Amino acid sequence: MDRARQVMGHRVGLRWWQAGLLAAALLTAIGLWLRQASSSLVFDEYASLYFSDQSFGRLWGWWLLRETNPPLFYSLLRVWRMVVPETDWAMRALPLLIGSVHLALFTRFTWRRFGFAPALLAVMLFALSPADAYATAYVRGYVLAKLAILISFTGLLSAIDGRDARSVRIGWLTYGLAATVAIYCHTTMVLWPVIATIAVFADAALRRDIAPARLAQLLAANVAVALASFWVIVIALVQLRQHTANIDWLQPLALVDYQSTLNLQLLTDGTVSTALMAALVVIGSWRNFDQRVVRLSVFIVVATLVVFKAADAVHPITSDYTLHWCANFTVLLAASSLHARRLCADLAGRWLHAISVASICISLLVSGLIDLFLFDWISVPQDWRTTVRTVAATPHAALLASHESIGVILQQACHLEFKGAECPFPLVVMADPKPTDNWAFGGYRGALVAPDKVRAALGDVQVVYAFSRYFYTPLQHLGLDPGDYPELQWDDGELIGPIPIAAFDPPATGEPPRVPDYTAEYTGGADDDDAEDGADDGAGG
Repeated sequence: MDRARQVMGHRVGLRWWQAGLLAAALLTAIGLWLRQASSSLVFDEYASLYFSDQSFGRLWGWWLLRETNPPLFYSLLRVWRMVVPETDWAMRALPLLIGSVHLALFTRFTWRRFGFAPALLAVMLFALSPADAYATAYVRGYVLAKLAILISFTGLLSAIDGRDARSVRIGWLTYGLAATVAIYCHTTMVLWPVIATIAVFADAALRRDIAPARLAQLLAANVAVALASFWVIVIALVQLRQHTANIDWLQPLALVDYQSTLNLQLLTDGTVSTALMAALVVIGSWRNFDQRVVRLSVFIVVATLVVFKAADAVHPITSDYTLHWCANFTVLLAASSLHARRLCADLAGRWLHAISVASICISLLVSGLIDLFLFDWISVPQDWRTTVRTVAATPHAALLASHESIGVILQQACHLEFKGAECPFPLVVMADPKPTDNWAFGGYRGALVAPDKVRAALGDVQVVYAFSRYFYTPLQHLGLDPGDYPELQWDDGELIGPIPIAAFDPPATGEPPRVPDYTAEYTGGADDDDAEDGADDGAGG
């Protein structure tokens, strides 16, 4: 009988009130996920749909050199779309399902290792994390990578501590297969076997209780993972050598920015709740350092921070998504702080422990919900659903965009929203020479229009809407000022309009010529001169 069950008083199951609290916490997490999932799909998610439209031959061939993410999640999404309707919710159901499996397995793992209270706290920590809510509803491979890392870690523990040959073999097989799945979800996961090996060797050096044969088996398992991941490694090396635009946009993070993304991805990204979780991580690490699962988790967290920062020096890889898998270990450490290491001999002691657990959980819940709803909820980067609905609902309207990638995304958005192959309004996409987002090159089902041909391409429409994102600012490319027209702004995109079609006619006699600005960038906020003149010239917003 393991220690967790001994602490539970030799009870194998949960009491009714414990089951009720766990169910309430799980439902809260799912409810917050669904709240996030109700928003529009965003740029990268529509890109996932585009890739899932491709043949398996393209996804698993040299064609995917244009994309930084390996093909496993896209392939899974392609199969998923064969059996579900083409709706936003159906697309989001895939990561939500994977996230639910992860939370269920993590809860079971924590309960078996540490007991009921730590399992409850673990669910609460994931529920209150805005990064987790976003990633779990995000149609990308991050949530599958997080699940694979959890399974790989459980296999690693079984392989190291296994008492018979069969459990050891199953442990190494689980570790290796799950690590390979993680790598085929995201290229940065090639660092997981490195990080896991550092953690195991550090533990072996500290405690000297891991047999040399097990260490040799770990190295052999890593070789097998590397061979199985050969496709991902080759593609990544070729991309690095070619300086692919899709990976060159990442910049090394300053220390303050690195700390900010760690707060977002590994803690709760709040104020009081983050401080409380950080304290619980320290307490859990200190109280339970004699347990291998805790020691390895501590070493993994430290190694992850060091290895990723070192990798950034070679080529930046840290974004607001690439470290969230490590929350498996920070949450586990924080949850272990509530582990009742020994049963209290008297009723007063048991009540004191129960009150302490309740106080911590209630404090975390209140502070976390305040942080989540008032300060830290991740906003919608772009609302493509509102964009295409607005244009479709406006009689005699067209939508103007710049760059082929925006055209691909808009066609994907129209397909989901209107269930057709094309948008139910004229879509004019301007040619843009920028090499960024080259994953979309050749993917737009239409003709790219030169700036001097835009007026002719708009035809006899009466009003025009324009969509701007990043450097893809069509009005500025035509010498027009988006601040002269209504703007619906999001964090990473805006819909401008309605714009009278006359605005696209050549300047009248005596009017100054229009000067195109190909350096204008939408940054999600007005710049200084916008505040002075009341117009958005595009340089800062």
